[in-house]
Amino acid sequence: MKGNRKFLWWNWLLPLVIVGIGLIGLLLVQDATDAILESADGDFAEVVLDPLAPGFESYVTSTPTHLLGIKGPGNELISLVLLSLFAGDKGGTAIVFPVDLIIGENESIGDIYSAVSEAEFLSELGGYLQLGFNGTSFLDEEAIDDYFGVAGPLTVILNDPLLELTDGEPKVIYESGELSLASSRVFDFLSWESEEESSYNRWLRYKNFWESWLGSISGDETETLQSIWQGKDLNRMFKGISSGSFIIQGLSLSESEDSDTYLQVEDEFLSSVLLNIVPFPISPYENGRAKIKLIDGVGGVDLVNAFVPELVAAGAEIKLLGNAQEFGIRESVITYYDKNFLNFAEAFGKVIDASAIEFQPLSESAVDVTVLIGSNSLQ
Repeated sequence: MKGNRKFLWWNWLLPLVIVGIGLIGLLLVQDATDAILESADGDFAEVVLDPLAPGFESYVTSTPTHLLGIKGPGNELISLVLLSLFAGDKGGTAIVFPVDLIIGENESIGDIYSAVSEAEFLSELGGYLQLGFNGTSFLDEEAIDDYFGVAGPLTVILNDPLLELTDGEPKVIYESGELSLASSRVFDFLSWESEEESSYNRWLRYKNFWESWLGSISGDETETLQSIWQGKDLNRMFKGISSGSFIIQGLSLSESEDSDTYLQVEDEFLSSVLLNIVPFPISPYENGRAKIKLIDGVGGVDLVNAFVPELVAAGAEIKLLGNAQEFGIRESVITYYDKNFLNFAEAFGKVIDASAIEFQPLSESAVDVTVLIGSNSLQ
């Protein structure tokens, strides 16, 4: 019976142990708080929510990007596109790269992809473009069939007919004009090697394909494909593109001076295009860009429009934007925390007029360089 149950002494011990643990925890928290407050590394401050007020800081989210490639029957790369999304994942843009584009020493995108591992290829391409990719996918015939099995026929504009030679005579395989591609023909169309098709015309064919495909993606398709598609990252890109306006960028291409089978693009032109579609890039590899904090020391400075584009072009990966603890700072100062980032600090110094460069050694820092804007850089 419950009334005759024997009293157990450890029933008293358990509450005392719990109380003791709680007191020890409080003491540890207090000691840690005192140590932080008394240290030179930082102190507690009230969180500032007003973006115009001194002390405000905000983390910067990088532009969502995805590198999407299509592999042919022999595992060679036949087409490549860089996708990016607008703010709030509402709409997006794309740039189609020809696989015959020279990015290395007399080596094209396709040559490098066939010669190295995927990780090495991404590093090589990212170094050339000076940006990293939030996600990557390389689709084969099965993946293409999965998508278009759901999406249905695709209408594509073909500028020139695709041919093959039969007994020395050209035979038209795909007529020029508006094509309606059934799902079973999409991969064949992409992987077709037409007789006497120039590298430029091949790129134009793929550009028309991507423009038709990405411009026709619907929200219903992305929902249907969510469980079977290549991954959440790519489905996020498709869903974002289908949710708003879509823009495909052009490229000013020319044949290589050394070979008419390769294409080239002016570096300055490509940098400008990439800056427009990826305004906040990530580094292609470790130390490929300098993580920076950009601080307004004057008050009311439009940091994003006035300084971000040129800093990004000079190698910045913007991580924090904000205001100094007090406004009215006269001199702009660029502070770097590791000697390996001196070259970045000097490059930023050329962007920020009348700025001083300082070295402040830190073993650990959330950023590599802090750029403080003073009034002397606004004159």
